[in-house]
Amino acid sequence: MAESRIPWVSSHPVAAFVIGAYAFTWLISAPAFFMEESWTPWILIYIGSFGPPVSAAVVTWLQGESVRAWARQIGRWRVGWVWWIAAFGIPVAIIVVTTGILVAIGGPVDPTQLSVSPALVAVVFIFGLTVSGGLNEEPGWRGFAQPYLNDRYSATTASLIVGVVWAFWHLPYFFIPITPHSGFTFVNQIGWFVGIFLLSVILAWAYNNTGSVLIVMVLHAMANTADVLLPLAPEEIVSDGVVVESAVATVTVTQLAVQSLVVVLVVAYFGHRSLSRREIPGVAYLRGEN
Repeated sequence: MAESRIPWVSSHPVAAFVIGAYAFTWLISAPAFFMEESWTPWILIYIGSFGPPVSAAVVTWLQGESVRAWARQIGRWRVGWVWWIAAFGIPVAIIVVTTGILVAIGGPVDPTQLSVSPALVAVVFIFGLTVSGGLNEEPGWRGFAQPYLNDRYSATTASLIVGVVWAFWHLPYFFIPITPHSGFTFVNQIGWFVGIFLLSVILAWAYNNTGSVLIVMVLHAMANTADVLLPLAPEEIVSDGVVVESAVATVTVTQLAVQSLVVVLVVAYFGHRSLSRREIPGVAYLRGEN
């Protein structure tokens, strides 16, 4: 470890990371608020979305740490086939169970309408893996903040702290007219925030057991991709051009309940302190010391 370039950053690495991530994303994305829909605001939004990894790399460098050692976990793929199955399979399983429950209770779904092409799924997944949750976020949230917080708090508490930071980092998107977030109904907004915290625990569990940002990127991207597999019945979700809040609430609550069950099972089996049966990544791991 070299001498810190800015002592305050070394004393407050997580705070410095959060400030940097928010500043990069919010400042670059802000002009999109004033723009009409075109490619230009989207380019700003997606460039800005790389705030978490950019901030993590800068803070690592400012501390005199090795950026290469930190970045190495992004390419860590030898984690065992079970974790690859989990990364791809858990989000799909959540959607399958959610669909089954909705069918059983007469919810607004129609399995006969499920006809998503594999090409569309692949495109959505690759998009998510690169610029919509994966590479543009996870090297920062799980690849930096989580291990630093692991050294101070239980893994579950650390994941919830990351969840708070992660959720509010999205705040500008709720005000930029062209983004999906700006069109969320009240039920969507509540469900989205709750879902962030549940997913944060699941992602922390995957990271703490593998030390792999790549696995977390895949899991995050699949969580976003799996939503296109939910066979919603359009005529029950939207009536006369108006979103039916009760139908949206039924789907949202059901999906959150299934996600909550996954979180409960993970915490119950692996324990809230580490979410793992092995030594979990901390600052020493980021330095390549273990």
